[in-house]
Amino acid sequence: MANWISFARDKSDKPLVSAMNGGTVEESLNSDSKDNLIGFLKRFSGAGTFLVAKPDGSDSEVEAVELLPQSDSSASDDTNGTPDATWFQFFRNGDGQPIVIAMKDTNEVEFYKGNLRQALIDFLVRHSGANTFQIAPASISIPQGIPEWKPRTPTPTPPKPSGHRVILEIGHGPGVPFDPGAIAHDNKTTEHELNIIAANAARNVLVAAGVNCTVIDTPGSLRILGLKASGFDVFCSVHHNALRKGQNTAQRSEAFSHATKGEKPDQELASMISAEMSKTLGLIDGGAKQANLGVLSGAEDTNVRAAVLAEVYFIDFVGGTVKGKSFPKPDLKTSSSHGGEAIGRAIVDWLKKNPRK
Repeated sequence: MANWISFARDKSDKPLVSAMNGGTVEESLNSDSKDNLIGFLKRFSGAGTFLVAKPDGSDSEVEAVELLPQSDSSASDDTNGTPDATWFQFFRNGDGQPIVIAMKDTNEVEFYKGNLRQALIDFLVRHSGANTFQIAPASISIPQGIPEWKPRTPTPTPPKPSGHRVILEIGHGPGVPFDPGAIAHDNKTTEHELNIIAANAARNVLVAAGVNCTVIDTPGSLRILGLKASGFDVFCSVHHNALRKGQNTAQRSEAFSHATKGEKPDQELASMISAEMSKTLGLIDGGAKQANLGVLSGAEDTNVRAAVLAEVYFIDFVGGTVKGKSFPKPDLKTSSSHGGEAIGRAIVDWLKKNPRK
């Protein structure tokens, strides 16, 4: 289910609006019609926020849009503008904040600064004479000194940003050929699909705690993906486990740090993630393990403070007894969502325990 909306420009410089589920596009609208946009926004009620892509097209990651300021508390509550615009222009300011300006021909009427989907709909509807919208190119600066429109209903106060940054890498997926990862016990659900669910669930927990979280699901060698950890506090590659050839049964949660490059902070985070996942899912705690994993090797060559790979549970387990304890066949999507939330909680706890110096 889509949880945020992306506004960007396509290769022809036309508006491209996408309903996003973490880093995955669920559906797109390639139109400059205001009516089409409003209809599109209303269809995705679960997407509470929106983001305007960088005008130079350099966006390659998914930022936690819930962390963006939702209103300017210093602005007047009064609306000074008159609803007589003829079109809209979308901007992104230097802080990543969406700015939507109602235009009358070449003149600015008023603007909305915020990232709430419903407030955007209200702003668009307010100007009944406006029929189109555009995404501003990098060459156009954001106009200053125009009236601000504010939603009638006070916006909720976003969590206080912690200053920490976390990057979640969705295991497997994009590439040539596409890598689905392991196949689940239903013989159709792929590990990559479940990795997306878990990563998005972890992201939601992190964002709610005020942690800036980026989710990536991009092609590249394992080392190149790991190098994206540069500048972040935590890198976590999200995976699910599967039985090895000849292995009859196994069911546990576990997490890895790099065997030779990993240090105490990495091992500590791996242990906390494994413990939280196993407690949440009622599984055996496989604990913190070490392996020479390429994605962690790349991450450890950056300035990231901790880098781990999480294995949520065995997706091809069909139920049975492991180490004297009986475990049911996992409910795939539910278990992955809960396991992802556990990853998020463990990372939040680790960041509290290991604040920046």
